[in-house]
Amino acid sequence: MKDVRRQRIAISGIFLMIGIMLGSWFARVPQLRIELGLNFAELGMVLLSQTVGVLLAMQLAGHLSNHLDSRAVIRVTSLVLPWFLPLMAAMPGAVTAGLGMLTWGVIAGLLDVSMNAQGVEVERRARRPVLNSLHAVWGIGALLGSGGTVLAVRAELSLSAHFWVVAVVLVVIALFSGRWLLTESRGSVQAKEKAPKVGFFSGWTRAVIILGGLGAAVALCEGAVSSWGGVFLSEQRGAAANIASLGYFAFIVAQTGTRLIGDRLHRRFGAVALVRWSMAMTAAGVLLAVLVQSVWFGLAGLAMAGVGLAVAIPIISSAVGHGTKSNTSLAIARYSTLHNAGVLAGPAIFGWLAQTFGISTALTLLLVPLGVIGLFASATSPASVRASSAPPEPGPEPVVPRAA
Repeated sequence: MKDVRRQRIAISGIFLMIGIMLGSWFARVPQLRIELGLNFAELGMVLLSQTVGVLLAMQLAGHLSNHLDSRAVIRVTSLVLPWFLPLMAAMPGAVTAGLGMLTWGVIAGLLDVSMNAQGVEVERRARRPVLNSLHAVWGIGALLGSGGTVLAVRAELSLSAHFWVVAVVLVVIALFSGRWLLTESRGSVQAKEKAPKVGFFSGWTRAVIILGGLGAAVALCEGAVSSWGGVFLSEQRGAAANIASLGYFAFIVAQTGTRLIGDRLHRRFGAVALVRWSMAMTAAGVLLAVLVQSVWFGLAGLAMAGVGLAVAIPIISSAVGHGTKSNTSLAIARYSTLHNAGVLAGPAIFGWLAQTFGISTALTLLLVPLGVIGLFASATSPASVRASSAPPEPGPEPVVPRAA
């Protein structure tokens, strides 16, 4: 188990790296807009370009999965991706910035698929769920990145200098982490050689489509609460700007804290029950925020939603990986296409609902996708990893199964 522990630390380093990068990036977006001379519409198109790149990467990842395992993809993309930070700071205008973000999205999408495939592989070797803790490490990285940005601003570091420092730190993390990553187990070398050619429709199994729909629904709810929570506090509860800004902070801290114990909860209650209870918690948080006319109860409701939505995506991702009988990366790539469609559409759909019915009603309407997720939660049952179904860890020493 020592090797598995080392490999878990390695993939945790990759999740930490991505969290730091995105935390640093999002905290600097307002200044980036000013330095690149972008108006709000141009900034929106630049940010959208990244999401388009991610969606394109999902298709490319499916084709690459038959030729490269996740370890090889991570080793390359994790060393390339950090340099997009200083590159974006040097872009001369909206068009070049959009092209840069599109390429960033492609590289990030390939890395996203591969790092989740690695997480599933670690679960197989460790014979226990670990994806919640990996996503928690991502959240910690995002908080570190945003905190580091505050220090950089106080030290009066330029945008370019700050991004160069972050990029160097991230590459160092990637170099150390890449050494101990796992090679995916696909049965045998012979089975890999006989793997069918990946086409456009390959990997779209019934289970992947259902889990992808659940992932999209979770992403819609998460995007709505995280993106519009502060607006709700300001517009509906009259919160001052500094208090309204705590909405996202309360959400992300609650989400990250819950993910730190999410694997323990997963082992104790199982995937299906935990997802259903999590949706119930999210619904309770939404109702608390909407029904009680108080800023502080609103903040509490957003925090409850963060707790409820914390474990859903890691469990669904785990179910996708463990539910496939052959190519884990391909299954995760297909699932991620639907999940990222929810990421892209969520804030926009909620914005339309808020404009049409009001923010409070739009929040209340989130009970519909939350109910659908709870109804189809049984699809996540493959995420409940059992020692009897997991392949033994390779090595000279036999692995003794954990006591039930």
